Amino acid sequence: MSNHDTSFISNFTPTKIYNTSIYIGFLVFVLSLPFDHTSLPMNLGMSLVLLGWVGRIIYERNLGWQRTSLDIPLVLFLSLALVASFFAPHRASSSLGYFWKLLRAILLFYAVINCRLGIRWRHVLLAFIAAAGISSALGIWYYLNDTRLALALMGNVGSEYQNELSTDEGFSNALRAELRQINVPLSQTASVSKSKKPNQWRIDDLARDRRYLVKQDDAHLQVFMIEPRLTGTFKAPNYLGAYLALSLPFVIGYFIASWGLIHRQKYAIWMVTVLGVVVAMMAANLILTLTRGAWVGVASAMLVIILYFVVSNLKRIGLTRVYVKRLLIGGILIITFIIVSVYLMPEHIKSRFSTMVERPVGFMGERPQWWGISLDLIQKHPIIGVGLGRFRHEAQLNAPPEVSDIPFHAHNIYLHIAVEQGIPSLFLFLLMLGLIWKRVWEIRSTIDLEDSFWDMGTFFGCSGFLISTLVYGLADYIFHHRSLLLFWFIIGIIYYHQFHKDEINEERLETD
Repeated sequence: MSNHDTSFISNFTPTKIYNTSIYIGFLVFVLSLPFDHTSLPMNLGMSLVLLGWVGRIIYERNLGWQRTSLDIPLVLFLSLALVASFFAPHRASSSLGYFWKLLRAILLFYAVINCRLGIRWRHVLLAFIAAAGISSALGIWYYLNDTRLALALMGNVGSEYQNELSTDEGFSNALRAELRQINVPLSQTASVSKSKKPNQWRIDDLARDRRYLVKQDDAHLQVFMIEPRLTGTFKAPNYLGAYLALSLPFVIGYFIASWGLIHRQKYAIWMVTVLGVVVAMMAANLILTLTRGAWVGVASAMLVIILYFVVSNLKRIGLTRVYVKRLLIGGILIITFIIVSVYLMPEHIKSRFSTMVERPVGFMGERPQWWGISLDLIQKHPIIGVGLGRFRHEAQLNAPPEVSDIPFHAHNIYLHIAVEQGIPSLFLFLLMLGLIWKRVWEIRSTIDLEDSFWDMGTFFGCSGFLISTLVYGLADYIFHHRSLLLFWFIIGIIYYHQFHKDEINEERLETD
């Protein structure tokens, strides 16, 4: 064996193998995160991260734990969640599965801050942005091809009507009567056609501006109304909206930071262009979900970031003629873009926007009733809550008769935590948010001019991510399966950023 082969093999020490497993695992995780129809690749990625992390600890016989300001609050938060799961007032069904989802997300946070990937961590961030771009491009393609739209179950009709639908000869009076019973009244011009998928039919009622999908089930035919809400690569539009509400401000942060490279790097214009295209596609997907809470969250984040950017530059360079000119041009471009976008929007999106302006309270739907039920449950179980995943069960037991539709969550992250885990858990969550904000602000004070793109991108992106999450969380519960993982993944980035800079500084000191 040659010396070259020997040195090549010796480079693959167990520590490097475990670090490679962590690296590949994170890449697989971020690339599969926005593809919600299968969990296998995402679980595989997290398993590789866990295998590499635990394997490295065992081999080095050193925990190497990076301590953070969140350690004690997180331990208390998890302990209270476990207590709430074990001592729920109605323990007919276990809530330990929900506890495991929370624990797994927090372990992901610690896996990020203990990854020790060095410069390769930037590859993970780029893969994260690439995955968001690919998912958004597919979402636009699905929408243009009238696929992957939200389906609302209206009810069931008898399976004996299957042959009638297949013959494509209209609707019998008996079928019309059954459809009317499930709130699907059809006009005389309604038509039915065979879907591309087997045992599925499409009903188009242009006179009523309604579209339906009929699917064959074991004992009957299920009738769904097709809503003009994009689900994209997710199972539901709210899942896609939550993913974009968390990730879009994060990506926008790096897009803003890339503008500072234009006069310093030769190929910076390509980076600005690529990031701009990704941001535009993600924004289009967000609009097409018709998730108004996510719209408000992202818009709030962007408003704060823009104001900060303007004020910070005013302090740095003053109110010069060139800066005023740039502000005017930028403002005109933004206003023009908004006006053109509103004019070109489909009618159903315009009406969705108009309800927010014309009925700022009414568009909240039944949320005030659900929030009232939540407050009642908090009064009954203020300390340990009703147990993780038990909101709907308890709400059904305590809801007034006029509330017919009970959701699985409180449509508010703060009320939901207080209902299921108790008021002490809510206080711990708010404390952790304050500590995270402090950490984000520390990133601003340690920005390296030589490495400003990554520093500024992380600062702007993580700031926007937090603002969007907290605002959107006022009107919805966004910590679903994947968005919960995404939330703690980005929190891990916030804390790992400084650890990575400390590693770089230590390497510089060793070489001096």
